[in-house]
Amino acid sequence: MLRFFRQIRQRLLTDNKFSKYLLYAIGETLLVVIGILIALQLDNWNTQKSENEKLSNYYHKIQSEISLASEDIHSIQNEIDTLIILNKRSLHILNLKNKDSLVHLKETIGALGTAYTANLTFPILDEFLGQGSLSKIENDSLKLGFQYFKMGLADVKELDSYISDQYSTSIEPYFYKNINYANVVYGNNAGLPKGGPETDYSKFYDNLELYNLVTFKLEVLIAQQHRLARLQRVLDFLQEKIEMYLVRKK
Repeated sequence: MLRFFRQIRQRLLTDNKFSKYLLYAIGETLLVVIGILIALQLDNWNTQKSENEKLSNYYHKIQSEISLASEDIHSIQNEIDTLIILNKRSLHILNLKNKDSLVHLKETIGALGTAYTANLTFPILDEFLGQGSLSKIENDSLKLGFQYFKMGLADVKELDSYISDQYSTSIEPYFYKNINYANVVYGNNAGLPKGGPETDYSKFYDNLELYNLVTFKLEVLIAQQHRLARLQRVLDFLQEKIEMYLVRKK
């Protein structure tokens, strides 16, 4: 092909047809430029197609990850609901200020000694966001959803840390000194054998320390429930927006 064009140029110059040669040269240049532009456009198209396919693959994996995480969140929320009910009952018993009623704490106080942390992990989402993928998302709502996810997960993890600290620094030491844990453990999930010294429930009469411990525990449980619910709303939003994107790309 190049030899063909070269022969045409040489023939035009030999025949002293400079004006035609000039027009030909301009036309040839335009053809080369158009060819380059087409090649660049095809390259951009192929690159964009590859990026879209990569994005769709990530979205499918993210959907699966969100579905599994939602099941975990639902399970944790059910447990938290039960702990909230039991801690409220403990406060009610303490508020009665009736020494004969304090023995009923045996049925509820185990919830105080139970700490559930969410421990949620999102390896696919972490990888996706860690690659700077937000800049490649054109949908503003979806981009905002990922940003809210990061904030929501950070809030849940922050409270997880507080729950662990609260248990190890305040609740567990109180149990060591005042309550036979094996006899009140929540659900006896640990399979602990009952027995040992009996707890003296009468000493919890008008006991400010225990009252505050249960109150603070209840406060944290309610906050945990709210943060998990907020994160779940964000995950539901992401699922909806991702599904809309995938349907449009079919």
